[in-house]
Amino acid sequence: MSNFRAIAAVTTTLALEILQGAASAAVPGAPVTTARPDSAGGGAPAARVNLYLYQVTPNGAWRNSDLPTRDADGRLTQRPRVPLDLHYLLTFYGDELQLEPQRLLGSAALAMHARPVLTREMIRNTIANPAYPFLAQSDLADEIELVKFTPLPLSLEELSKLWSVFFQ
Repeated sequence: MSNFRAIAAVTTTLALEILQGAASAAVPGAPVTTARPDSAGGGAPAARVNLYLYQVTPNGAWRNSDLPTRDADGRLTQRPRVPLDLHYLLTFYGDELQLEPQRLLGSAALAMHARPVLTREMIRNTIANPAYPFLAQSDLADEIELVKFTPLPLSLEELSKLWSVFFQ
């Protein structure tokens, strides 16, 4: 992690640069949100893709790659880095009779498979977006390692536990 804005920069870049185009292609006007998943309620919810960061874990491969960060005198020799794996849950909403959730899922899966890396240009575009002034000082685009996406299969038990937390 480059600075404390990195996680927000990853989420926003994924939403804007990869998922928004996919959502609009599948269901014109469908937005991408980053809220906690919720129940659909009584009627048909508006078509949308929801991207939710539900878990953050240390990355074992990069965990101690920056050590030592200080010399024998205690002076900083390099900036410490926190390597994290971000676990996102994608949920899809819309008119089931028109198969909007399935169309959104298919389009999002294809987009993330075709573009599994957040490029420096994508991150810079997001950081420069005036709608997100809180990302202006993010230096994620200058990191050595690029952000990559990998689908994570969950067992039925893991899915059950995950969804039970949202609807309590």
